[in-house]
Amino acid sequence: MEIEALDRPADLRIWHVAPTPAAGRPKRFGSLRDAIAAAAESLSAPGVEPWIVTDEGELLSPTWIQTYLN
Repeated sequence: MEIEALDRPADLRIWHVAPTPAAGRPKRFGSLRDAIAAAAESLSAPGVEPWIVTDEGELLSPTWIQTYLN
């Protein structure tokens, strides 16, 4: 991923995996950095998985997000 991608818009979708899988509506952020920051807040919640779709169409998994934050 290019460093410039961090400044481009991205969508964050929160999946609720328990008790029944369901996805919330995607939320648009002005930058990938902002989407990652918002996703970080939900990583510790049980039964919730944040997924990000970049402006280029890349799908960033909860594992990718966690690795980026570390």
